[in-house]
Amino acid sequence: MKLSTVFAGVVLGNGLGVAMAVETKQSLALPATTSLASPVLEKRDAFSCYGSTNTSLSDCQGIIDIIHADAEQNFTLYANVCAVWDKGTCKVRLCAQPFISRPINRTASWVTTYVASPLLDGCISKGMMGVLSDHPNINSHSGTYRLWVS
Repeated sequence: MKLSTVFAGVVLGNGLGVAMAVETKQSLALPATTSLASPVLEKRDAFSCYGSTNTSLSDCQGIIDIIHADAEQNFTLYANVCAVWDKGTCKVRLCAQPFISRPINRTASWVTTYVASPLLDGCISKGMMGVLSDHPNINSHSGTYRLWVS
């Protein structure tokens, strides 16, 4: 499996802009399939299914297994930065929204729980892509994060 982590940021000062992007790729062995309980969305969370996709459930399950291997690993993402995992036809992205004042912190367990349900169960299994947000207006810059599965 190929794990890609992309970090990008922009630093502005004295009218000059500097962009930075770092991408790492590693080959990893897949651990045994992990069973996750369905979460209850918090009151502020919202998700949506959209478009169509031929994404493989088994590819997405492979990503879940890799992330969940260290369930307490913490992902700290600053404004406009994404953590990206992909395997075969499945891509999972956890992105911090562009205008947040503090970084977001999510555990691997949190990511895998919400990828599994509602995004995998509610969207990918029905042939659609999915996105989860902590703000009901998913198409806006409101809220602090977006979790995409495509």
